[in-house]
Amino acid sequence: MRALIQLVMLFAWGTLQAQEAAALQSRAKKVVATLCAPEMHGRGYVENGDGLAADWIAEQYKAMGLPPIKADYFEPFTFNVNSFPDSIKVELDGNSLVPGVDFLVDPSSGSASGTFELVHLTADAMMQPERKATVMGSLPGKAACLHFPATTNADTLQAYRALERELMHYCPVVRVASGKLTWGAAQEAMPYPLVDVASDQLTEASRTIRIDVRNSLLVKHQARNVLGTIKGKGRKWIIIGAHYDHLGQMGPDVLFPGANDNASGVAMLLSLADHFSKFKPKHNLLFAAFAGEEAGLVGSDWCAVDRPINLPDVKMMLNLDILGTGDDGIMVVNATEQQAAYDLLVKINGKRRYLPQVKSRGPACNSDHCPFVKRGVPGIFVYTLGGIAAYHDVLDKAETLPLNEFADLHFLLRDFIDQLK
Repeated sequence: MRALIQLVMLFAWGTLQAQEAAALQSRAKKVVATLCAPEMHGRGYVENGDGLAADWIAEQYKAMGLPPIKADYFEPFTFNVNSFPDSIKVELDGNSLVPGVDFLVDPSSGSASGTFELVHLTADAMMQPERKATVMGSLPGKAACLHFPATTNADTLQAYRALERELMHYCPVVRVASGKLTWGAAQEAMPYPLVDVASDQLTEASRTIRIDVRNSLLVKHQARNVLGTIKGKGRKWIIIGAHYDHLGQMGPDVLFPGANDNASGVAMLLSLADHFSKFKPKHNLLFAAFAGEEAGLVGSDWCAVDRPINLPDVKMMLNLDILGTGDDGIMVVNATEQQAAYDLLVKINGKRRYLPQVKSRGPACNSDHCPFVKRGVPGIFVYTLGGIAAYHDVLDKAETLPLNEFADLHFLLRDFIDQLK
């Protein structure tokens, strides 16, 4: 009889957990869809996209009953960022290219308008001082078309980038995109634009390019981190962070929705906030939705400097970024420096069998944990593995983001937060 009762209880628990998992995934999909909607403008720097997202997240905190840590939910700061408010047009030899599909402009691009003869340049020509001097003298009024060999060598890539930036002081620059077209954000603007063109569009036979690009460098752009709290049973803190900003728009014609990066992380942050608003945690929790990550970890760095809480009281900074898949489990960045935290995640996952695996990686300053780790705060960064590969492109959309392991990862993280000593 006892065995039967235990079996019935186990079945009932499994049914309840399955129902909760379905509800968690459903709510996450709604969060991602909202943050990726065209009305949010890619949560970037055209049409106040990042400001609209900040307001929406603050509304979610308020609805959950999370108190602000300051007078309101916002931690304001400023930074410079380049933007492209208008349509961008590019033609190669009279053929119009499709923005976002056939080309992108480098995020640090300046303005240019006109038709330019292409001067085709190789790496060899630019690496030899005498030939380079001759080439540079021929560029005014024309556009430099770069044909640099593909490489993964970091030093070579740095040298290429330095040459590109130098050329952007003289004339428009055109290059064949390496792989798929991906974008970013920049805090500065060069005098001329750089245009990345898909490999099937630009060849050594291309002769002219027409460019119509207007940039707008936003000086001291007003941004806000969004901070909410939940008081625990002790005095120590756990920071749960996720950046809500993305790349925004390249003019009105190209939208970067940023579903996996990082609407998924915001969905997890809000999911955990909702849970712990109902079940009192052991430690105090600071939920930090960061702005400015894509422009260089600007928001998290300001939070670590501004210190809304005393950093020595922080037991762990848990950074959530790119959580939309999970077919192959998760990666834990800085796990080798936070071995006890990593071991706890592995232990919980081994017992509950939430995810296929929990992998370990060393330190990397590649997301919002970094500014805190640099200041002595224990921190880890969790991201999902496997599944779709859309990243910093127009294909990172809510409609195609599976969130297939979202609920299991939610369960793992809330167990981790509960059990962290």
